[in-house]
Amino acid sequence: MGEDPTSVENVEYAKVALEELERVEHRVSHLLKYAKEEDYSFALVNLANVIDSALTQLRAKLDAAKVAVSRNYIAGPTVQADAEKLRQVFANLVDNAIDALATIPEGRRIDLFLENGAGLATVRVRDNGCGIAPEKLDRIFNPFFTTKEKGTGLGMAISKKIVEAHEGAIEVASEVGRGTEFKVTLPLPARS
Repeated sequence: MGEDPTSVENVEYAKVALEELERVEHRVSHLLKYAKEEDYSFALVNLANVIDSALTQLRAKLDAAKVAVSRNYIAGPTVQADAEKLRQVFANLVDNAIDALATIPEGRRIDLFLENGAGLATVRVRDNGCGIAPEKLDRIFNPFFTTKEKGTGLGMAISKKIVEAHEGAIEVASEVGRGTEFKVTLPLPARS
């Protein structure tokens, strides 16, 4: 006689197995994305539109987490970029900020700033979350380093790789208990 596949215990085991399989699939997908030499499709894109696209992608998660978003820009500069790859970077930064805000009981907020000057466009993503310990800041862009219980440790490494492929830079500043700010700088196209 076999076990009843519909028993509560077996259903729970199956649920856990599927969740773990999904987690492994997610990790492998990130690993392949990190290791793969990607093709970039550069065009002139409005940076504000790229950021707004990332926010739209995460709207349900932002609403569920009760996070207020402050967009401190109206229109953005135009940069030479792969819009989809940059959207991935900004979505990752906002997604990480949402996760960092989970421990804040109320007043969760993410501030987005977009500025241009001196040949550079600068995007800052700031949260008032838990912050990152100083000893972890130096490793934040290292592959497989994560501050999350369920993170792959590849999101920030992939983001850095994408930003650098755009001849830009990404930096982080954080204070435990006060929040974190990521700054992405990208070159503005030369004027002809």
